[in-house]
Amino acid sequence: MSFKNKASLIIAVYKRIDFLELIFLSLEKQTFRNFEIVIAEDDCSPLVSDLINRWQKKCSFAIKHISQEDTGFRKNIILNKALAATEGEYCVFIDGDCILHKDFMKEHIQLASPDRCLFGRRVMIDKTTAENVIANKDLQSLSFRKLMFTDSRHLECAIHLPFCISRKKSGLLGCNFSVLKKRLVEINGFDEDFLRPLFGEDTDIERRLSLLGLEMKCTKFRTIQYHFHHELNDRAQDWKTSSKMYQEKVKEGAIFCKNGLIKSHID
Repeated sequence: MSFKNKASLIIAVYKRIDFLELIFLSLEKQTFRNFEIVIAEDDCSPLVSDLINRWQKKCSFAIKHISQEDTGFRKNIILNKALAATEGEYCVFIDGDCILHKDFMKEHIQLASPDRCLFGRRVMIDKTTAENVIANKDLQSLSFRKLMFTDSRHLECAIHLPFCISRKKSGLLGCNFSVLKKRLVEINGFDEDFLRPLFGEDTDIERRLSLLGLEMKCTKFRTIQYHFHHELNDRAQDWKTSSKMYQEKVKEGAIFCKNGLIKSHID
């Protein structure tokens, strides 16, 4: 697939400037370089803003910064704002705690198709390894060979096999997926009714893109990323609330969400 315009990499960010610094370092090593960066910050942190300002002066990519006040989990809202600000034909989404393999963007672009949504997996980097990489800014530590001697999980996802084809047809993760921008516009982007994590920014997107007729293609072993350890709050209530919301959306069966990029369809 060829692009008339640049692709767009949307990075969902919340607080962690140490992670974001490493993401920028990994972006400078990308073998595919025809893309813009759009930071989607669910907060208005001066520290994040300062870091982005510094990188805008030295980064070889165009960087846009979209932010909003932190009033609770509103990831889908900021993702829609970021999506509206993109200039690329094709959109790649990652989270602000995921560092990228040098061929991450190249693999997403090479596998892209107008009627396909790509979704990858992630290596779960353990706490000690994450702390060491952050302290030393040493991305070379993020290799399969070196990670074998750590407590990191899903190490198979760190193996880069450019000719491998996964048969997995479902399981989109919001931290590692890509699709043609106009396809997201056709489903009205992310459903802003989801105000808890776990379903709205990935599972519901997969459901509606599938209803639109897109093929879901897993890019395991191709679009490699390293998820850095961080503490999580108890998500039992998040799971319950988001699951209930998702089941309601399934019953409705709508492809075009009412509360998305366009708000005029809300009753």
